[in-house]
Amino acid sequence: AIDPQFGKDQAAVFAFDQPVDLDGEATLTVTLEFDCNTGHTIGRPRISITTETGTVPIEGDSAGMEQLTKLEKALKTEPENRTPEQRATLLDHFRAIDPETSAIDRLVKESEAKAPKPALTKVLIASEGVPALRLHTQGADFFEKTYLLKRGDLAQKQSEIAAGFLQVLTSANETESHWKTLSPADSKKSYRRTALTNWLTDTKAGAGNLLARVIVNRLWQHHFGRGIVATPSDFGTQGEKPSHPELLDYLAAELIREGWRLKPIHRLILLSNAYQMSSTFDDSKAKIDPDNILRWRNTPRRLEAEAIRDAMLSVSGTLDPTPFGPGSLDESMKRRSLYFTVKRSHLIPIMTLFDGPDALQGLGQRASTTVAPQALAILNNPQIRAYAQAFAKRVRPSVEVPIEKAIDQAYRLALARPPAAEELTDDLAFVKSQTEAYKSAGHADPELAALADFCQALMSLNEFVYVE
Repeated sequence: AIDPQFGKDQAAVFAFDQPVDLDGEATLTVTLEFDCNTGHTIGRPRISITTETGTVPIEGDSAGMEQLTKLEKALKTEPENRTPEQRATLLDHFRAIDPETSAIDRLVKESEAKAPKPALTKVLIASEGVPALRLHTQGADFFEKTYLLKRGDLAQKQSEIAAGFLQVLTSANETESHWKTLSPADSKKSYRRTALTNWLTDTKAGAGNLLARVIVNRLWQHHFGRGIVATPSDFGTQGEKPSHPELLDYLAAELIREGWRLKPIHRLILLSNAYQMSSTFDDSKAKIDPDNILRWRNTPRRLEAEAIRDAMLSVSGTLDPTPFGPGSLDESMKRRSLYFTVKRSHLIPIMTLFDGPDALQGLGQRASTTVAPQALAILNNPQIRAYAQAFAKRVRPSVEVPIEKAIDQAYRLALARPPAAEELTDDLAFVKSQTEAYKSAGHADPELAALADFCQALMSLNEFVYVE
């Protein structure tokens, strides 16, 4: 019986208990007795006989009649007349039965088995062209047709719906067939996504011009805190009008000219005078444009929750830069905050505290609140305290390093500048005071603990968590 390996090629090798001594031609009779239900029987049996002794390497699909015919033809051909394909056929056959080659192959396989294996992670992929994964659903794995359903009921199909595109973003002279791509005969994919991509990036008859404006507006918002269009998810009549429409069109045109690559647009924005402006406040300008819509100054912006945590890990020297792989719910994880798993019932507190989204709905722009628990968390959170201790050890790896040098190094790492003379004086006094307090409390390493307090205070500065 082949249960439970249904639908697969099967093979079995049987050896005679005693050598068969045949004198001249003979007929061998093989009797197969099936004493099981019809679902377990062999579908298309094939029997081969060999004079080879020992273990014969054979698989259910390795001795097809076509391959045997090629082998026989190659053997009957004179060696000097064999084609490269025939030589390859013979080599493949004898490589499988040659004892020395088999021994070498075994050693190679043993060596490969000991080689380091990549860290593989099982993920759920829902896409065309890959086997469907049933998640407690019923019906077909993929639906070939889409129907208009009355009241959303699958049992009440009214009419078939053909694939199409938004008419308001489509030229009246073109139909859906303009962007559709026919899938190859041997393809498992419908190429509908390709058609959608073609329409989205078509700047002449499709949605390409709007797509380019939306993308560059998001990039501008990322760097300035406010987009040229203040409603990044609504470019319609109910959304805000662009503050600088010509600038929006220019950036969109540059994106298209650069082949839809985002890095050149990032570079263009960061090298602009608008981005390099000072954050100095001007009362007269503030009376005319209090919300800084016209970009007369650089509005200080707090970093996102992920960036704040990642910056602390980075300056402390404990950031694990390993890319990709599975996410985690462990708050002590040292990888980038991007790799936190989003679980509705177990959100990471430090992320939500600094306005990290819950990922339950689309969010065009994050809020940026300022509340007391944020400062309390930076001062009392055990994970942030661990970052501060690692930061202190990084700037003062041994007692031979003067405190003044450690403080200077901490400023350069955290704030990208040296401390001012007045700051250095105050910081030295603070570290000295904390050291005496820890000595009185019997701390094992009072100077390191005091320096950790300083590093924690440094990471609490607005200058650390704000882009100015």
